[in-house]
Amino acid sequence: MMFLELFVPRGTYSDEQLRRLAESLTMKRLLTHVDAIRDVIGAAEGSSANPGVLDLLESINHVVVHEIGTWIAGGRALTPAEPPRHVARVYVPGPWRKPMSPFLIAAITRALAQADPEPERCHREPSVEVHVIGVPEGGYGVFGRVVGQTELMEMISDAKTDVPVPDDPNALVDPVCGMVASDMVAILEHEGTTYGFCSPGCRRHFIGRLAGEPAR
Repeated sequence: MMFLELFVPRGTYSDEQLRRLAESLTMKRLLTHVDAIRDVIGAAEGSSANPGVLDLLESINHVVVHEIGTWIAGGRALTPAEPPRHVARVYVPGPWRKPMSPFLIAAITRALAQADPEPERCHREPSVEVHVIGVPEGGYGVFGRVVGQTELMEMISDAKTDVPVPDDPNALVDPVCGMVASDMVAILEHEGTTYGFCSPGCRRHFIGRLAGEPAR
């Protein structure tokens, strides 16, 4: 799950511009910025997310835009006539907050910069602020019930589609989420096989499966 709220001063954008801004902040659209921000987020060349997992995440991804009538920044009220300010607030599962923050901050800033007449302003002035908020265990629900970390990881694993054998002999496929990368965040050796994981959460979940117990 990912819930993203974007706050902008009222009157800064037209309805059509607001719609395009919201569309630019969906998970799939944010991922299109990975190549441009690779140095910032430390992503490996040739890494790719699993299409089935992306479809699942997109299905539980929400983007809401708020137009604010009264906005004080820098000790004064903002007006629609001046360059826009943006605050993005993103909610993700608690254990995902730290590993996802570099990507979310860089990708959201870049997406909003592309809508700015002066894109570099977003890296020169505090015109884009991103707050990444971790939802605590037991604090997320869908389908009318609480969905915890373990069940969410199972949903991700079940959504995973078949992954072709990578061309890069050094690339590994995360057995939980299907991500392909040559530089994984976590590694596990088990019974002579090397497994790579895109996050500590995927590794914990895999170990829990091996032990026949829920991942903690």
